[in-house]
Amino acid sequence: MKEGLLIGGSIVVAGVFVGFVAYKIVKKNPKLWKNTRKKVSKVGKKTSAIAVEAKRAFAEGFKGAQTKTATA
Repeated sequence: MKEGLLIGGSIVVAGVFVGFVAYKIVKKNPKLWKNTRKKVSKVGKKTSAIAVEAKRAFAEGFKGAQTKTATA
């Protein structure tokens, strides 16, 4: 029980520290925040497109396998 609380508390403290450092960096360079948001948005769009394509490819392969099994 104590180990879980220690780990959880450590994660919270680390998160606060990282957030504080990030805040200080962004405060000094506001353009960094805009650039980061744009890049994250682009990565999100590309990831979404890849996931849609993978889903479509899986569905096509699955339907093909079902057809082969049904006719066998």
